[in-house]
Amino acid sequence: MFSDLDKIDKAMWHRIEKTPGCSIREIIRPYLSERSESVLRERIRALELRKLIKTTRTKREVLCFGVMVPEDDERA
Repeated sequence: MFSDLDKIDKAMWHRIEKTPGCSIREIIRPYLSERSESVLRERIRALELRKLIKTTRTKREVLCFGVMVPEDDERA
């Protein structure tokens, strides 16, 4: 269903793992020169659909949190 993660997906995923509770805006900011905001937000959504991250909506932002992946799982 999903293609493999590319370098941007992996980089965003690792940023979320390092700084849980950061907003989507903070995660995608460094990659806006490479891709559009809508594409990057779709990629965040795809990471959530793969169950690699979890998002929580607040009043103004959407916060991202990492999900613990068992070591024997080969999703990444």
